Amino acid sequence: MKQGEQTKLSIIKAANKLFYQQGFHKTAFSDIVKEVGLSKGNITYHFKSKDDILTAVIEHRVERTKQILTTWDQDYANADTRLLCFIDSLIDGKSALTRYGCPNGTLASELGKSNELTRQLSHRVFDLIRQWLSTQFLALGYSSEQANDRALDLFTRGQGICVLAQVYNDEDIFELQVNHLKALVSEKINS
Repeated sequence: MKQGEQTKLSIIKAANKLFYQQGFHKTAFSDIVKEVGLSKGNITYHFKSKDDILTAVIEHRVERTKQILTTWDQDYANADTRLLCFIDSLIDGKSALTRYGCPNGTLASELGKSNELTRQLSHRVFDLIRQWLSTQFLALGYSSEQANDRALDLFTRGQGICVLAQVYNDEDIFELQVNHLKALVSEKINS
């Protein structure tokens, strides 16, 4: 990777972390400067505004989501295993998800009402996940309509768990509810 591309990626990763942990509105441009360890001029060379950085962060999240889903498709032969892997990924991130919520969900909640571009970009991340989940249920023999319903149900429940665990700042709630979700999906898979 060329130096300029590496610098740009460092800015995106730093902003991604800050937008997740602090929120977009509470993250000042100076916070990004401090986090990435570059001068403001170096950052504005790559991104003219914080909104430009936001767009790059969401694009980065889209690409990262694609990579994760592709890896699961390659690493796990069975749709049921891939679905359980999706749920296990929630457990793997329980500390951050409990403290800050879902990175995409919180950003969509914060900006979705006022920023049409953010809403459209957030749709891309959510659509990737929903379509992937639906594909897994299709592979398990569900009709297209059933697969879409089950995908939306699983995705909605996962988002709800993240919200409640964050509100209560309680990893036990998170883990208990994710385990219930895992049992529910295992039951649906085996039925």
